[in-house]
Amino acid sequence: MINTEKPKVTKPWSSEMYDWNDKVSDLMKAEIKIQIEKNKDDFDKLNKLITLCGGIQYCSDSYEIEELYDECLKELENVQNYWLNEEWAWSVDNGIVTDCVNIEFVGY
Repeated sequence: MINTEKPKVTKPWSSEMYDWNDKVSDLMKAEIKIQIEKNKDDFDKLNKLITLCGGIQYCSDSYEIEELYDECLKELENVQNYWLNEEWAWSVDNGIVTDCVNIEFVGY
């Protein structure tokens, strides 16, 4: 992201705010995808990552790790910006993702 100056918060939201938040989300999603690929053989870590993306968890008795991996990628595609805004700091604090995104959403 070239410009690291947050746009001014407006009501209703401006296109600049939406664009900013989409760029922040893209950075977060890139980090999540790295963690999914890095931990594709770790059921517990994938379960934490899918929780970050969709608020759900899988039971290890009922699902194979390959299914969880595939579902992580699907949830990652569909995760909403507001959800990432709510869950990102907690996920960083708990070591689920690294703190590589040093900019924040606006308007939430």
